[in-house]
Amino acid sequence: MLIFYYITILTSILGYGFLINEKLIKYKTNNLGSIGLIGIFSLLLISYLASQFVAHSKYFNLIVIILGILFFIYFLFKKKIVIEDIKILFFLFLITIIFIMIYKNHDDFHYYHFPYTYILTEYSQPIGIGLLNIGFNTHSSIFYIASLFHLPGSNYNLFHLPAAIFMFFSNIFFLNTIYKNSFVKKNLYILFFLTSSFIFINIFFYRLAEHGTDRSAMILILIFIVQILIILNRKFEKDDINQFKFLIILSSLIISLKAIYILYLILFLPILNKILKKKSFFKLFKSYSFYLSLILFLFVILTNFFNSGCLLFPEKMTCIQNINWGFSIDKIEDYRIHYENWAKAGAGAGYTNDDKINYIKNFTWLPNWIDKYFFNKVSDLIFSLFFLAFFLLLVFFKKKRNTTNNRIKYKSVLIIVFLLLLIWFINYPTLRYGGYHLFFIIIFLPLSVFMQKYLENKKDMIKKISTMIIITFIIFFGRNIDRLIDENKKYAYNPLKNNKYRLLDNSFRYRNIIEKQLKSNPSKIKEVYKGRYLIKN
Repeated sequence: MLIFYYITILTSILGYGFLINEKLIKYKTNNLGSIGLIGIFSLLLISYLASQFVAHSKYFNLIVIILGILFFIYFLFKKKIVIEDIKILFFLFLITIIFIMIYKNHDDFHYYHFPYTYILTEYSQPIGIGLLNIGFNTHSSIFYIASLFHLPGSNYNLFHLPAAIFMFFSNIFFLNTIYKNSFVKKNLYILFFLTSSFIFINIFFYRLAEHGTDRSAMILILIFIVQILIILNRKFEKDDINQFKFLIILSSLIISLKAIYILYLILFLPILNKILKKKSFFKLFKSYSFYLSLILFLFVILTNFFNSGCLLFPEKMTCIQNINWGFSIDKIEDYRIHYENWAKAGAGAGYTNDDKINYIKNFTWLPNWIDKYFFNKVSDLIFSLFFLAFFLLLVFFKKKRNTTNNRIKYKSVLIIVFLLLLIWFINYPTLRYGGYHLFFIIIFLPLSVFMQKYLENKKDMIKKISTMIIITFIIFFGRNIDRLIDENKKYAYNPLKNNKYRLLDNSFRYRNIIEKQLKSNPSKIKEVYKGRYLIKN
């Protein structure tokens, strides 16, 4: 059932991607990875809009998925999909099947990811659910797409698929760009960075249970960086506006997954200046991509408000006071301090800091963070990245310099990434809040530029890249096999007999809480309109 629905959902997403792109966005591309991401974007718009009025029941979701499959069949007959693309899709599908077979999910999955998604399948958009669980205040669009995967016979065992789907289409994007993008093949440093990014996400993010709401956004940021570099290093072409459409879609997806990444909009600056010089920027305001992305962004803001009373929780300046479900400014500040304290190693499994306010001030936290976090996780990441860099250097480096004189533009991007790393370090220096991809870019973007003059010609380069891709897939597959063997030993989990993740007794606890309040304490819950409940202080 899991494998059947996995391929069904992937097909449906491609169908929506082709439809919305063909009829509205009109992004000219032959990259199925981009089409897939546009398909996810389309499903998110459907999910957010529908959730305002109806619960995502299994029959509603079934209609949504079937329509996507019909769209896919339609565009297949229109020959928008070639046999070569189907081969790549099928190959990657076979590789990633093992990725989606898990028993033990991450702790946050049962804490608030699954409960939030489950609530969306039972009720239309609830107001004030942040009062039930602090985690509900930091919503992610990954819950809204997951809620569409409550399908007949699935028994809520498809809610972990969105992260795998983001990974799937991102890999398709990387592979298509490496092998089909003629501009990239001529710009060896972008080709090297692309290859490094592909290797990084598949080796470092091989375990689905660790993705949560964080890593999907990080992967999309790497795609975003690649697109920025492509636009930045070309002479101005009409296609720049076309590429800009996709960047807008990507940025809205990234922000919807993790609102903190709204800061990453400054990455537009290097290419924005280029487009403004050609007076083409305002053409974007005639594009559906801009308005659809704006709608998704507004849904994210609206959902934050419905959940917590804040437009961007826990930024108190964005919080509205004197509403029934909102938190006081003092309470919001307490939550902000809690998150910052946790990110700076002031709290963790089995320990906490009693003096949170003074701890996070004036870098008081730094020695403890270095001791408990840097030399535990950050140093391991940096060491691993340098090891990967050294390995790729050995594989691709040739002593004889090539004669390329391509003017490489990357410094503005690197400066902005350094700035983002500084903001990350000062405020929330934990890897899940942006550290993984920032450290990768800081190391591999300069390395890619350095390697530009020490790489083989594009033909030999592609041969070596193909070898590295095969090795990467072998490592990805092998590490997941090892993971499944370990899960079998610990939990007697056999994916061939029962490929479902573990559901805990308390996974459905919030429905019981809501129903109990409705029956016994109606003063706490006020019916606003059909199926929607306002949870009052």
